Amino acid sequence: MTIFESNNTNSDIPKYLQLAEAIRNTIRNGKLLAKDNLPSVKSISQDMHINRHTVMKAFAELIAEGWIESKQRVGYTVVANLPIEQSQSSSNVTTRQRSFDFRLVRNGIKLTDYPAEQFTYNFSGGQPDLSLFPFNEFKRHMSAVLARPQTSQLSYGESAGTPELIEQIKIYLRKSRAITNREVVVTNGSQEAMYILAQLLLKPGDKVAVEGINYPPAMSIFKNAGAELVCIQQDEQGLLPEDLAVKISQGNIRLIYLTPLHQYPTAVTLSVSRRMKIYQLACQHKIPIIEDDYDHEFHYRCQPLPPMASEDPQQLVIYMSTFSKIMFPGARIGLVAVNKKLAKAITEYRLLICHKSNVLMQSALAKWMQDGGFERHLRRITRTNLHRRDHAISLLHSYGCFEFEIPDGGMALWVKLKQVNLKQNTVTDSKISASQLSEQAKKCNIRIQHESQYQLIAENNQDRYIRIGYAGMHEDKFAKGIELLFGIIQSQ
Repeated sequence: MTIFESNNTNSDIPKYLQLAEAIRNTIRNGKLLAKDNLPSVKSISQDMHINRHTVMKAFAELIAEGWIESKQRVGYTVVANLPIEQSQSSSNVTTRQRSFDFRLVRNGIKLTDYPAEQFTYNFSGGQPDLSLFPFNEFKRHMSAVLARPQTSQLSYGESAGTPELIEQIKIYLRKSRAITNREVVVTNGSQEAMYILAQLLLKPGDKVAVEGINYPPAMSIFKNAGAELVCIQQDEQGLLPEDLAVKISQGNIRLIYLTPLHQYPTAVTLSVSRRMKIYQLACQHKIPIIEDDYDHEFHYRCQPLPPMASEDPQQLVIYMSTFSKIMFPGARIGLVAVNKKLAKAITEYRLLICHKSNVLMQSALAKWMQDGGFERHLRRITRTNLHRRDHAISLLHSYGCFEFEIPDGGMALWVKLKQVNLKQNTVTDSKISASQLSEQAKKCNIRIQHESQYQLIAENNQDRYIRIGYAGMHEDKFAKGIELLFGIIQSQ
């Protein structure tokens, strides 16, 4: 359907001039902007049922007037510098459009002014090194999918995910996490899964039990659903079940959110005994648990503890994970493993948001997993991340101004800032706060996340901790970034 509309029915005006005026009006009202491509001569001719020579003559008229130009191998485009008449008209239209004040009844997550990937030194804690992903190997599986597409899957339906990927995920969860007898729903990243769960399980006024230092996007999702966040105390070993019991006794807690393996952001692994106490409380009070197992694969000291969902006779644990840390965030593949009733509810609610996920990406991933390439890649990057963790630990210790516990796994370190006085050979609390360091680091093109971004209660913020991701950068680049950070700290 053409975007040009001509209301001029006066037969005394030549058709090419009528078309030229229609194109001018399209540019004037902002449907076509400077440098936009015009439809081809053939398409305009067919859509408007006019001769191609008439279209060419109209284009020639507009070129002569300075509205459009012809570019080799590109076609016809609107000129970069429009005539004064159009500029004034466009400016007025733009002003009118921007003047409307919408009534916004929901808030999302604030967009960053400067995306993390644009920093030279990006210490974001959950960022994988994209240069390590075997794109050529994965390309072969994507090409195979495109060469022999299952056309039935390209239409609507199968909203829980492609059957072959669901099957591969079930095999992977059984082998690597001992999770069985669960239905799997593939989502557009774990963020979408969390949003759907919040909408299904929470209503305004409900309470969600969370750790005091936690994952900000999850907190935003729960608040968006109208829930109240209840801060549960934590120590160097993770969440305190005793405090959870007290908060539950105060009433109306409808959900517990945990990252028990490599707690976000502190990287602490919750012990078996504490997991059992939390699970018993959840069973006793009939409270579901969201277990966000975002980087299970990257555990180095020993085999990681099985997820809480692997020993869940009541099936009240909602297991959630993502492929973003293994592949790349742009893959947008997350998963939830739950009982049949909740899986059906998730799939049906998801239809309100999106009828279908990226079938081609899912099918290619399924082939990659079936071929064994996924697990080979996983072994490679796990070895690399372990080496980078050990390098980061050694390097940070050498400076003396970074204090931290060595985690059993994960992709980042939770680091307390110190000040080193080389002359007096003393170490004291840093004069610069974590948030101040983050701001000053931006001037050196360094991105770090600081404590106040994770604290649920502002009064608990010591402003002394930063999260340093080590998985996303080569050792040499990581070392240079830490050297610059050290310089900022010591200059105070």
